[in-house]
Amino acid sequence: MNKELNIVYIGPLSFPLGYASTKRRRYMVDYMNEHGISAHVLCTRHGVNDKFSNPQNGYYGAADYYDLSSYIRHFHFYRYYREGKKKLLQWFDSTKKNVLIFHTMLPIEDAPFFFYARRLGYKIVFDQVETSYIAKGTKTSFKRKCYIYLCEYISDYAYKRANGSFVISSFLWKQNEKRYPQMSLCLLPNSTPVFAKRSKEKLSKPLQILYSGTYAPKDGVSYLIEGVKQAINKGCDCELILVGKGNAKDMQFLTDIKDCPYIKYLGFVSDEKLVDIMCSCDVLAMTRINSKFANYGFPFKLSEYLSTGNIIIATKVGDVPLYLTDKENAFLIEPENVEAIWRAIIYILNNEEDALKVAQKGLKVMKKQFSIEQVGSKFIDFLNQV
Repeated sequence: MNKELNIVYIGPLSFPLGYASTKRRRYMVDYMNEHGISAHVLCTRHGVNDKFSNPQNGYYGAADYYDLSSYIRHFHFYRYYREGKKKLLQWFDSTKKNVLIFHTMLPIEDAPFFFYARRLGYKIVFDQVETSYIAKGTKTSFKRKCYIYLCEYISDYAYKRANGSFVISSFLWKQNEKRYPQMSLCLLPNSTPVFAKRSKEKLSKPLQILYSGTYAPKDGVSYLIEGVKQAINKGCDCELILVGKGNAKDMQFLTDIKDCPYIKYLGFVSDEKLVDIMCSCDVLAMTRINSKFANYGFPFKLSEYLSTGNIIIATKVGDVPLYLTDKENAFLIEPENVEAIWRAIIYILNNEEDALKVAQKGLKVMKKQFSIEQVGSKFIDFLNQV
C-alpha cells in the first residue's frame, strides 16, 4: 500500500503569482489542496523585476510557501542556505512519502539543497518544460550562457540520481529515454481551469484577434502582425490585440505599429484581466516558429486559450498536432507562414458557424487533456510510483 504523499516544490520561480511555469505549479497545488495532499513551495531565486507582489511567506490554500530570493539577491548566502535547509527539514514528514520536485534545470546555487534533501530521505523528481535555456530560438547573453552551461552540467549529475521526471512533450520524453534510461518518466501536459462562461454564438465586428505572452523571435509575433495586416488589405474587418511584454530589444515592433489603428497593444495585465480579455476576443493566436525551443516545449498559453472555448489559430510545432487537428478543434498552420495566417482569418470570417463549432470542440480537448483534475490525477499517480 502506498504511503500518503508529502510534496515540496523547489526552484527559482515566484509563487503563488507568476509566469507560465509558476502557473503550472500552482494548478497542481490547486489539485493537491482539493484532494487533501500535503504541499509546500520553496522559492529560491527569481527576477527582481517580476511584476508580482507575492509575500515572502504565507499560505496558498492549505499549502505553505517561503521565498528565499531576497537573501541571495542581497548576497546573504549563509542565511539563504540556513533558511532553505530549515524549511526542507521542517516540511519533511517521516510518516509520509516525501517528494522534492525541482524545475527543469538545477541552478548551481541550489545544488546543496539537492544533496541535503537526498540525505533527509526525499525522493527527487524533476519537472522539465524545456530542453535547454540556450536552445536555438532563445536569446541569451554570453555571461548567462556560461552560467547555464555550468548549471546543465550539475543538472546532468542530478538527473542521473533522480527518482523520476515529468516531461512536457514527447520530444523531451525521447531525449530523456536516451540520456537517462534508468529514470522513470511521465508525460505531463500543462493544466488549466475552464475559463469559458458560455458558448459564443456570433463573432465580433471587427473580428477580435488576440496574442498574449512574450515577444522574443521564437514567439513569431512578427508573422502574426504581418498576417493580420495582409488580411485587412484583402478586406477583412478585424483587429489585433497584443498583451504581455518582452525584453526591450524585442519590443521594437511597437514603433512599427504605432500608426496602425487596427493593432492595439495593452501591455502587461493581471491574470484576472488576461482571462477577461481572452474570453472576450474571438480568435486566440499562438504563432511559435519552428525551433528546438518550440518543439521540445509546449506553449502554456495554448491550454489556457482552449479553455475559453474561443477559436484557436496555432502553428504546428512540437506536440501541438498530437492534441489538435486542423479545422476539427483548432486552425493549425505552418510556422513562419504569413499567408497561412491571413488565409485562416479569411476562412474564419467566411465560415463563422463552422469556426465556432471548431472552437467548442477545442474546449472539449482542453477538458479531456488539460483540465486540472485530469492532469492532477496523472501527477499524483506517478509520484505514488517513484
